[in-house]
Amino acid sequence: GQLDQLKTLNLAKNPFTGAIPPQLGQLTQLQTLNLNTNQLTGTIPPQLGQLVQLQFLFLNANQLTGAIPPQLGQLDQLKTLNLAKNPFTGTIPPQLGQLAQLKTLNLNTSQLTGTIPPQLGQLAQLQFLFLNANQLTGAIPPQLGQLDQLKTLNLAKNPFTGAIPPQLGQLTQLQTLNLNTNQLTGTIPPQLGQLAQLQTLNLSANQLTGAIPPQLGQLTQLKILNLAKNPFTGAIPPQLGQLAQLQTLNLNTNQLTGAIPPQLGQLAQLQFLFLSANQLTGAIPPQLGQLTQLKTLNLAKNQLTGAIPPELGQLTQLQTLNLRVNQLTGLIPSDLSQLTQLERLYVRFNQLKGCVPDNWFHTHRTDVTYLGLPPC
Repeated sequence: GQLDQLKTLNLAKNPFTGAIPPQLGQLTQLQTLNLNTNQLTGTIPPQLGQLVQLQFLFLNANQLTGAIPPQLGQLDQLKTLNLAKNPFTGTIPPQLGQLAQLKTLNLNTSQLTGTIPPQLGQLAQLQFLFLNANQLTGAIPPQLGQLDQLKTLNLAKNPFTGAIPPQLGQLTQLQTLNLNTNQLTGTIPPQLGQLAQLQTLNLSANQLTGAIPPQLGQLTQLKILNLAKNPFTGAIPPQLGQLAQLQTLNLNTNQLTGAIPPQLGQLAQLQFLFLSANQLTGAIPPQLGQLTQLKTLNLAKNQLTGAIPPELGQLTQLQTLNLRVNQLTGLIPSDLSQLTQLERLYVRFNQLKGCVPDNWFHTHRTDVTYLGLPPC
């Protein structure tokens, strides 16, 4: 009978099998129930909805099946609900929108179907929402823009359709917005430029169109901007050169046109720059030689013209340089022999002439032998 007073039950990270006993619903003083990382099967007992003192419920990383019981919406003291990495079926119960104290909701990698209930927009305390890697469909509800405490919104790897709601621009505490690998359409709402705390913005692998909004240049805390694999058109906004904290800029596999803005040379923290597989024209700006932290520079598969700027020889941290399949001409600058960290070097399918820096032939992966040019 003493179990009636139990406040914490932690059986995590054991190879327990079998079902969760419905009798656990009688432990009415329980505040923490942690059964994560076991081999539990069967469904979640609806009796767990009777644990009115429960603050933390971890059932993640098991083999639980069936639907998430709507009775979990009765746990009005709950702060963390983690059911991730289970092969559930069915939908997200709208009753979860009643969990007024909830700070973390993690349902990732759980085979959930149906739409996101708009009721989740009522979770006024929510800071972390993970619904990624499910089979959720329909549009992203604009009600999620009401979650003004939210720090992470991860809806990646679902077949969501429709537009990105401009209401997401109201999430002023947001640090991570991950919508990659969906079927989202329409343009990027310029309101996303209001997310002053944002550090990661990943919209890659969707069907987003139109121009990249210059308002993204206002995201002064941004470290990762990944817009790859969308049919974006128009020019790269020079305002992206204002992103002083940026470490990764990935715009590859779009339909971007115009010249590479020389303002990108101001990104002093940049380590990875991917602009490949676009329709970019003009010369490579010599200002890119100022990116002294750069490890990867990929400008392949564009229509870039002119000579390779000797300033690229200042990129002494560079490990990957890919300029292949462009219309570059002229001599290979001898300054590029200073790139002693290079591991991957691709320059084929241009109109380069002269000689090749001797150390390039010793690069781990390179296509310079196909140029038919002698070593310098």
